[in-house]
Formats: sequence, C-alpha cells, structure tokens
Amino acid sequence: MNNPWDIKKSDVRQADSIPTFIIFCEDKVSEPVYLKYFETPKIKINFVKEQKSKMDNLLNTITHCKKNGLTECIKGKDYIVANNTQVWCVFDRDKEEVPTKITKGNANFDLSITLAETTGIHVAWSNDSFELWILLHFEEIDVLIAKNKERKTYYDRLTDIFASLENPNEDLIKVKAYNKWNYKESLKSENNFRNIVRNTIISNTAIAIKRSKILEAHFQAQNIQNHKKSPCTLIHRLIEELIRLGEKEI
Repeated sequence: MNNPWDIKKSDVRQADSIPTFIIFCEDKVSEPVYLKYFETPKIKINFVKEQKSKMDNLLNTITHCKKNGLTECIKGKDYIVANNTQVWCVFDRDKEEVPTKITKGNANFDLSITLAETTGIHVAWSNDSFELWILLHFEEIDVLIAKNKERKTYYDRLTDIFASLENPNEDLIKVKAYNKWNYKESLKSENNFRNIVRNTIISNTAIAIKRSKILEAHFQAQNIQNHKKSPCTLIHRLIEELIRLGEKEI
C-alpha cells in the first residue's frame, strides 16, 4: 500500500528542490479536491485525508511527522524541522450542540491551535465550517448577523446561489434536474465538487481572500479566543502560500 505522504527515498533530491506542502485534511473530498487545483510544477502537494478535527487532527499530524522523520526534539518538545516542507492542518470548528460539551469543545479548538503554533505546524481553520470559505467567493459575510455563525446558513446560501447561477454547466444542470437537490447533499461528491463548485469559484479567489482577511482583521482587533472568532476562516493563509510558491495563475 502506498504511503499517503507520497514521498519516497528516491524523491529526496526532488523534494529538496521543490517546495512541498503536506496537508492534513478533516475532509476526504472537498478540501483535497479544492486545494489540489493550486499544485503546479513549482510545488508538490500531498494530502493525508480524513484526519478528524481540532486536537485529533493535530495529534495525528504530529504522529505522522514523527514517523516520517520530520520532527526534532528541541528543549524537550517536538518541532517540525522538514527542509523546504510546510505542514498544514485544515479543520473546522465543529461547534458542540450539547450544553455539557460546549466548554470542552471550545478548549479543544483553542488548544489545538496553540499546539500547532508551538510545534511549527500551520493551521487553516474555519469557524464554523469550510463552506464559509466557499461562500466568501460569492458574497461578503456580516459578522454582526447571528445566523452567519452557523454552517446551515452557508449551506442554504450556497444552495440558493448555485440554484440561480447564470450559465450553469452540464453537470449542474443534471444536478438541478432532481427536485430535492441541495448543496450539502448534491455538490459535495468528488465529481460534482470538482466540476461544479471548484470550477465556479476559482475565478473569484482574489476577492475571497480579501473578504476572508476582513473577517480575520475584525476579530484580531478584538483580541479574543479563537473559538469566539465566528464567522471566520484562515483558509486564505494557505491559499496565498500555495499561490506564492506555486505561481498558479488564477
């Protein structure tokens, strides 16, 4: 079975010369399919999929890094020391709905980010979900509207947007032929996400980055804990780095 890192000893020389991104994704479809678009001959992107969320994602990342010789113990702590390689964790906030689990969920989210910072791992989290990043390609998000903190809002808006999209391609036309179709159930499969969603949003990457930075700046000014930063996403940090080193023309 092939190693999900897709890095072999024979690739060492290539890895030394080509910047490599190792991205641990919570999802197995949307995030990898979307991010793979930014790979060019100038960079290599490897995915480790289905790595769960928050602290589980970080612990899985550290474990993989240690097994593959990408960490070094510095002053008693593991630290990422891979040459020309960036390790990223992509995960959602996944807010708890049960009152007795909310405090633990908040701590889990905040501590996972702190752990990443102290071990040299980059994080591109979304609060509450990755679909917030997708929605930013179409419209601004008002942080003062309470429902904009909920992923249901993102799914509902994306359903409406794709339902009224001008000049839909053949794949979207086929999806819309089903009366009960919606974004969550119909557009997150690998083929539909690639051919419909990704194909539609890529041209709006620059504006999505701008809108995402506005959200980030809003909460940075408040100096609050990360779990309270909602709606907010840091996916733009990863995208900017991929574009910078990969020189992908958008």
